[in-house]
Amino acid sequence: MIITTSKSIKNCKPFNKPNEDYYITDIKNNYFILTDGVSRDKENGVYPLNSPSRKVSEVFSNYAHHFLCKNALQYSDKEMLLFNAMKYGNQKISLLNENYNGDFLPGTVGIIAIIINNSFYYAYIGDCFGVKISRSYKEYFTFPQTSLIHKHIKEFSATEIRNHICNNINHPYSYGVLNGSEEAENFIVTGSFDLKGVKCILLFSDGFENYINSKETDELLSMDVLKLKTESDYLSDDDKTIIKILVKG
Repeated sequence: MIITTSKSIKNCKPFNKPNEDYYITDIKNNYFILTDGVSRDKENGVYPLNSPSRKVSEVFSNYAHHFLCKNALQYSDKEMLLFNAMKYGNQKISLLNENYNGDFLPGTVGIIAIIINNSFYYAYIGDCFGVKISRSYKEYFTFPQTSLIHKHIKEFSATEIRNHICNNINHPYSYGVLNGSEEAENFIVTGSFDLKGVKCILLFSDGFENYINSKETDELLSMDVLKLKTESDYLSDDDKTIIKILVKG
């Protein structure tokens, strides 16, 4: 039996910034989608409240979910199903961004997953996270693609990072963002694992990374997602979204 709880908490920035995370938990089909829109620049000192990154997160998530619902039974290779769901969602972002004339294309990062026949399948891009937990360990099954550029961020301008390093598979510090570019497909990572021995799976945006890392396994297993308080920062001022998947039996 699968029991799912989820929550999204708006950032606590010292200026008015919308929550650019978005998620879908399809309990009927055991489909899970979590996205984190890439932050924008302020315009005349004001963050755009009608955030294109929020819109991109919504568009991608809903179209990827639609693809899964429509095509899941046609794929014996479930990792390819998830890859193509991400590809399809990214194509819809391309349509949304085709007339965009700003400095860098609105984009999002994310993770999508399905549970079928006691196996967990996933696909991700960027720096959303997935952790599997047993009684004795917690283990990340995702790797943050932005780790290298964060280490070298002072070596490049924001324009270089956004327009020449992002989605450039040939750059040593590259990372992926779903912004409608076909090159983003090079950064989609898929995988799977058997649920035997797994008690819980956590999917979360990077705003929750420090908090999750600060907790022991038993604390994460007992954590009540619905009781997480919206006024707390949880070691980050960024948007924070989490999906907790308990595996019973």
